[in-house]
Amino acid sequence: MENGLGFDLKALEVFAAIVETGGMTAAGQRLGITQSSVSQTLAALEQSLKVQLLDRSLRPPVLTPLGREFYARASLLLAQAQAVSREFRQPQATPLALVRIALVDSLATSIGVDLINAVKFRAAHWSMITGQSHRHAELLRNREADIIMSDDSPAAHVDWYQLRLLREPFVLVLPRQFNGPLNSLKQLAGALDFVRYSQGTVIGQRIEAQLQSWNIRPPLRLQLDNSYAIFSLVKAGAGFAITTPLCLLQSGLGGNDVQFFPIPEGEFYRELTLTARQHELGSLPRELAEDSVALLRQRMLPALQEHMPWLLPSLRLGPG
Repeated sequence: MENGLGFDLKALEVFAAIVETGGMTAAGQRLGITQSSVSQTLAALEQSLKVQLLDRSLRPPVLTPLGREFYARASLLLAQAQAVSREFRQPQATPLALVRIALVDSLATSIGVDLINAVKFRAAHWSMITGQSHRHAELLRNREADIIMSDDSPAAHVDWYQLRLLREPFVLVLPRQFNGPLNSLKQLAGALDFVRYSQGTVIGQRIEAQLQSWNIRPPLRLQLDNSYAIFSLVKAGAGFAITTPLCLLQSGLGGNDVQFFPIPEGEFYRELTLTARQHELGSLPRELAEDSVALLRQRMLPALQEHMPWLLPSLRLGPG
């Protein structure tokens, strides 16, 4: 890395892989290199920058404050390098006439502005709508949308081009002052009200179905249709909630007003998938999926590393 910068793109890729996979062995498996190569690259990067990026005394390693800042900037550089590579490998690409995109609120809040910039590069005219995720598959089937980025994806079929963007576990959110037992959701529902998503939302239906499979039926008292409202009630001490990391990021993660835990009964997940009609939009769906994953990596992982490092091994970004 004797190039005057203190790093190269390969070193940034290795460092990002360590953060995102939770360890050097897993990073090596992702990149197809040995664990010793990963370790040597990280050591050379830290020596060149003259800073410690990871605290290796903890398992898994945890980002230092400078490491968090460096990771955020490294992720952006990697995403820009990938975009440049795609652009100049396809100089003949022409802007598309019209692209209509529907996406979930939490995704729009997290990466919407950057996605708009990506779409502008490829499309002369575009539109983007959020919310109503329970209708996204219908919008696509009825040709009212060209691309959906949603937790309401149609079943896999030869007509659809689909790429997973994110697989995230649901987590438990509690008021900061709560210090009761967390052995089971049944016990918790006996001590606190359950602040739930309304049944008109896809995420609310997913949570209720999982609770019923565990034979857990909290009283129907507090039902809201968006993450911010739910999170606000939990912060105020009105009860507990079940939600996802991206929804928490959308709501600001709550500072010191809340605490986060895994679900005591076991893990269950939400998946966000990009779906488009096959062979109609050229390379745009793949490129938007790649851009979205890179932006999620940049936005989500540093925040989760700080607030919920125990969750990172269960998180999956991209189709792999």
